[in-house]
Amino acid sequence: MVIMDNASGQQSGRKTVNERRRLQRYGLWGTGMVLLLVFAAKCYSQAPGVVDLGDGKYRLGAIVIDQVARRFTVPGSVIRTEQPLEYLVVKKGGAKAYEAVLDADTTAIEFNLACILIGLDSDNAVLPRHHFDEVPVIGDPVKVTITWDRDGQEVQIRPEEIFLLEGKPVESRDWTYTGSVMLPDNVRYLAEEAGTLIGFVHDRDSIIEHKQGIGLGQFGSVTVDTSKLPPLGTGVVISVTNLKPATAESTQETN
Repeated sequence: MVIMDNASGQQSGRKTVNERRRLQRYGLWGTGMVLLLVFAAKCYSQAPGVVDLGDGKYRLGAIVIDQVARRFTVPGSVIRTEQPLEYLVVKKGGAKAYEAVLDADTTAIEFNLACILIGLDSDNAVLPRHHFDEVPVIGDPVKVTITWDRDGQEVQIRPEEIFLLEGKPVESRDWTYTGSVMLPDNVRYLAEEAGTLIGFVHDRDSIIEHKQGIGLGQFGSVTVDTSKLPPLGTGVVISVTNLKPATAESTQETN
């Protein structure tokens, strides 16, 4: 991954033709996503970079990306089970941590880049018009799972399994990539400002949202089934998989 010096596209390092094509493929060359990289460079002493692990796998900070499987994983922990709840995952130390069940050892910039590198495209998204918008969000479908170790055995659940809506299980498993919003100043990225990575109340800040939403406008209706989660502070691994059908062109890119 080569970080751009400015929005005009000046390179801060050499780039091979294949690297440039990869950026073009995932929307990181000649598009507004360059601004995210500029934002990252301004905010961190070392801008995020992708480390090639071989066999189509890459590391971006604490995130491990598998382009062949179109999936990435990131470590995190259980931080809250009490109300109010509006987010499944926030970045560690994020402003909305008081409304989230999990945090992740990453930034919103890195999380969104990982989404892009597994083929998710915000151009396919229609974001919520406002907080608690009852209209289902539109975008590339994703599968989200949460995994942890229990007495040497791996436990994995889908996130909607941990929630209760007015005491009843949540049935919909649909999660959607929306990509969040870059503000008009072309510097501030809403997901980074709020720290929101995965939400379920149709918040434009989030990078991934529950398609139908959970407990929209019903304050206090969403609770956590603590029997489905490990204790507070337990380390977990959050996985995001691209469920959008792969095209022949995108398959060739990963080979």
